[in-house]
Amino acid sequence: MASCEREFLSTTRIIKSINQNLFSRPKEVADQANTLVSGIADSMMVDADIAIQLMADKVGGEDVYLHSLNVTLLSMMLAKEMKAPIEAIKLLGMGALFPDVGDAEIPERITRKMEALSKNEQSVLQQHCGHGVDIGKKLGLPPEALLVIAQHHERVDGSGYPLKMQASQLSLLSRIVAVVNAYD
Repeated sequence: MASCEREFLSTTRIIKSINQNLFSRPKEVADQANTLVSGIADSMMVDADIAIQLMADKVGGEDVYLHSLNVTLLSMMLAKEMKAPIEAIKLLGMGALFPDVGDAEIPERITRKMEALSKNEQSVLQQHCGHGVDIGKKLGLPPEALLVIAQHHERVDGSGYPLKMQASQLSLLSRIVAVVNAYD
């Protein structure tokens, strides 16, 4: 448990570095993300049950446990339980690590607003999916990861956004991340 906790905390530091260097060093960020996701896929954080307990316990403080790390870990664990091949799990992890990267292009007064958003504000917020795909392309993310970023707020019944796609139009990896994203 202690070893897993150290690895988990180290991973959160890497994610903070990725977020801080997203625009200034995109090549380095892509390399860091690929290394991180590959490491998670190879080890699945030693034991999935321990990783889930660490996320729930928030060892080390609320600010350390980032939504993107939770979504990445849980999505990859779910894919593993679904018997997905390791390459698919890694592609899933790359998309799951960056679902809300497009938030950087949305005004903070909208992304941090605690009250209900107006229709106009909702429309602006929903654009983060497209902005995220653009950023993902600059990072050189694979097409499957870009689909996850584009579709992570879609719902199988067509009630999601930005394109109101239905189940048959969504990639399986996107569907996994959409469920985990909503859960987290």
